[in-house]
Amino acid sequence: MAESHEHELAREMMRRGYSRRDILKFGLRLGLSAAGLSALLSACGQTPQPQTSEGQAAAGTTTSQTPSTAAEASPAGLYAEADAEGLTWPQSGVAEPSGPVEISVAHAWDATFLERQVQFDRQFMARHPNITVKSENTPWGDFLQKYLAQIAGGSAPDLMYVHFSWAQQLISQGSVRELDTYIAQASEFKLDDFTKPSLVSYRREGKLYGIPYDEGPGILYYNKDIFDKAGVSYPDNSWTLDTLKETALKLTSGSGPNKIYGLGGLPSAGDALMAPAYLFPFGARYVNEPEETECLLTSPEAVQAMEWWNEFREKGAVPSPADLETLSWPPFQHGRIAMVLEGTWATPPIQQNAKFPWDVAPWPKGPQAHSTYSAGSSYMMPSTSKNQDAAWIYLNEYLSSSGQNFMWASTGRGSPSRTSAWDAYLTSKFAPANAEVALEALNNYASHDILDQPSAAKVTQKAGAIWDLVVNNQLSVADALNQVCAEIEPILKENAA
Repeated sequence: MAESHEHELAREMMRRGYSRRDILKFGLRLGLSAAGLSALLSACGQTPQPQTSEGQAAAGTTTSQTPSTAAEASPAGLYAEADAEGLTWPQSGVAEPSGPVEISVAHAWDATFLERQVQFDRQFMARHPNITVKSENTPWGDFLQKYLAQIAGGSAPDLMYVHFSWAQQLISQGSVRELDTYIAQASEFKLDDFTKPSLVSYRREGKLYGIPYDEGPGILYYNKDIFDKAGVSYPDNSWTLDTLKETALKLTSGSGPNKIYGLGGLPSAGDALMAPAYLFPFGARYVNEPEETECLLTSPEAVQAMEWWNEFREKGAVPSPADLETLSWPPFQHGRIAMVLEGTWATPPIQQNAKFPWDVAPWPKGPQAHSTYSAGSSYMMPSTSKNQDAAWIYLNEYLSSSGQNFMWASTGRGSPSRTSAWDAYLTSKFAPANAEVALEALNNYASHDILDQPSAAKVTQKAGAIWDLVVNNQLSVADALNQVCAEIEPILKENAA
C-alpha cells in the first residue's frame, strides 16, 4: 500500500535532513533502485530539515516509550518546562474517564524535540490522572509504512501524526474518523483561530478529519555572509523574481569544492509543493485546483515559467546532479548556498548547524502574482481507536492555543497553525530574526493549492521520473511537460471518482 508514496516519501526525507545514504537505504527497503533514488535526490529542489537524529535514521529504529523512558533517551535542557506556566487548558466537551485508561500517540520527532514531547505528556497526565499516555516515536522514513500496516491490521494507535501528503489517502480509505462531532462539543476549540490555509488538506466532503499543528509558508532563507562578501544588499519586500535571478547569478562564484551557488534548488514536476511558488507567479498552474483532475503544465505560461527557472541551471547558479554528489549535506547549512526556498520548518536545523549569520525574507513577487506554497502536518484519530474520548481530550489540549504555544511556538519549531499562538512564535529566541515575514505570507499570499488529493503521490512519482531527464539534460522543458501531462492525466482522473 505504501508504494504510491515512495517518491514523496523520499522528497520529504530530504526536507527533513536525512543523509543521502539513509534515503537510499530506505528506498531500497521499499523496493526502489539505488539509481532511481539517486536521480531523485539530484533532481530535488528543496533543502532538507533534520527530523531524526543520525543514529535513529541509520538504525531505522522505532521506539515505543513511556514519557519517563523517552526522557532518558532525549537531550535535556534545550527547552524549559516552565514555559507552561500561566497557560490555560480548554475544556474538551467530553467526560473524563472514570477509571484508568491508556492511549497511544504516534509521533515522528527527532531526539531533540522529543524532550518537549515528554514535558507535555508529563504535564498532561498530571492534569488527567486517569489517562496514561504511551508515546510511540518512529523515524520519519519508516513512519507511513509502519502505520499503514497497523491500520490494515486493526492495531493502529489512538492518535497519529499525519503529513499533508498522506491525509487524503487515509481519509478516502476510511482509516481515520471525522472530528467535527467532538469539535462541536468543545466550545473553546474555535476553528476560525486556524490560519486560512492550514485546514485544507484535512477536509473531505465538508468534514474535518485532522487537526494541523503547523502550517508553514515557503520563504527565502539567505546566507548573510555570502551577501556581505559580495557587497550585495539583503533580500527585502521590494524583490521580484527577476531580482532573485539577477542576484543568484551575481552570487554564484568559484569552482569545485569552493564553489558558491546563488540558489539552492529549482522546481521539479515531482514536487507536490511546486505550483504556488514557481508557477503561480507567472500565471501558470500545475493542475486544476482543488479537484486535481486535469494537467495544465502544457499551457504556454507553464512552459515559459519552467524554462525561466531552468536558466538558473543552465548558467550554473544551482548545484548540478554531479555537484550534489560532492557537496556536504545539506549544502545551505554548510555555507555553500546563498539563498534557498524553504518552509518555516527548516529553521531548527539551520539554527543548530549553520556557522554563519542568516535570516529570512519574503519569497519574491512574480510578473503576474505574489505567491508561495503553504503546507504542514496534523494529527488524526484512526477509526479503530479504542479510547476515542480520552484521545480527544489529549488532542484538544495538544493542539489548543496553549498546546501549540508550548510545543511549537515557544520552541520556534515551526509556524503554528493557530493564529493565537503566533505571538509566542515571533518572540521565541528559536525563531528567525525576521520571522514576521512568515505570518505575512500566510495571511496574504501563501497558497495551499498543492498536490494533496489521494492520487498525488502517484502523480509526483510519475512526473518526477520524467523531470529527472530535464535535470540531466536529456529532454527539453517543453517535451518533458508534454510527457508529464500525458502520463499523469489518467492518474488525475482517479480524483474525479
